Amino acid sequence: MIYKIFLILLFSITSISSDYVVEVGEEWMLEARSSKLSPTNSKVLYLMPSDAYHTYNARKFGDWDTFSIVDSRDLERLNKGDVIEIVEPKYNEKIYKVRLLSNKSSINKNFYVISEDLIEFFKPLKEIKND
Repeated sequence: MIYKIFLILLFSITSISSDYVVEVGEEWMLEARSSKLSPTNSKVLYLMPSDAYHTYNARKFGDWDTFSIVDSRDLERLNKGDVIEIVEPKYNEKIYKVRLLSNKSSINKNFYVISEDLIEFFKPLKEIKND
C-alpha cells in the first residue's frame, strides 16, 4: 500500500515538473533552503557541463562511481534568494547553462544546473512578481 502511494506521488511530481517550459533569457530565483557555508545543506551550480551531466546520470542510473569524478572545488554553492538567468540548454535540455546574477563574487559567470534541480528548487521571477 505504501509502495503504491509512493509511486502515485512520484508520478504526480514528475508530471508537474515536466509541464513547465524553460525559456532562454528567463531569470529564476532559488526558493529552497540553502546556505553557501554548509557543504551538506546547499544547492549548487556546476562549473563544468560534464560535471552536471555526470551527476544527472549518476542520479538516473544509480552509478555513483561516475559521480566521484566531480570535484567539490568546481561547485558554486548558493544561498536562498540567489538569481540565475537561463543562457542555453545542453544535453537535450537535461542541463542548462546559466549566468549567476546575484552573487557578487561570481556575478555574470556561466555555470550549469541540472534541469530537475532547476524545476524543483528554483522558481521563475515572473511567477514571483505575479504573486
